Amino acid sequence: MSDAIMPSWRPARRDSAAPWLMLGLAGILLALVGLGGGAWYLWASAGPRSVPVIEADPRPFKIRPDDPGGTRVPNQDSMALARPGERGAPPRGATPLPVQEAPAIDRLREVVQPPAALVAPAPVAPRPQPAPAAGPAAPAPAPAPAVAGRQTVQLGALASAEAARAEWDRLAARAPELMRGRTPQIMRLEREGATPLFRLRTTGFVDAEAARNFCEQLRARGGACVPIRG
Repeated sequence: MSDAIMPSWRPARRDSAAPWLMLGLAGILLALVGLGGGAWYLWASAGPRSVPVIEADPRPFKIRPDDPGGTRVPNQDSMALARPGERGAPPRGATPLPVQEAPAIDRLREVVQPPAALVAPAPVAPRPQPAPAAGPAAPAPAPAPAVAGRQTVQLGALASAEAARAEWDRLAARAPELMRGRTPQIMRLEREGATPLFRLRTTGFVDAEAARNFCEQLRARGGACVPIRG
């Protein structure tokens, strides 16, 4: 039976599958190594980090040059306006100012004081002034209007007699040609439950027309005027 011939339908054994199996195992191993490296990188990058600190530059911001250049001004670095206790050493290249001496008050008084005796100048005779030329004679002041009549006008109602007199003086200064020759009349008016009023009036108008004309002219000058029917 050992020498029997195997049937032709059974496939022959092949030993060529071993290399492909090794290559598959190597690929799986490389993939596992790659996954482990990636996981370690993520874990390391996700760890705590220190915050960077920004520090100021320790170098000086401005440095004065040894030779700044420009126009040379005398005593430009002197501390003339500083107090005596605040004055330190003079800056480099500065010239200290000389110490000022106290003024001699007695000497100044001797210079300012006039000498004891002065010669009075001779009086100068005044020059004769020519007589002014005779000019036209100044016009004579207009006579005061004749105050004759019984028509009366009221110039205001004030809170006191002093205010009434002050209003009369104001109107006399405002319209002197209208108030010339007239006299004020101050009349007290009692009011129930209120302070009294003082009426300022003047009289002497011929008729109601003359009183109306007077009031119109006085109102044009800034005064108050009302004819009183008599």
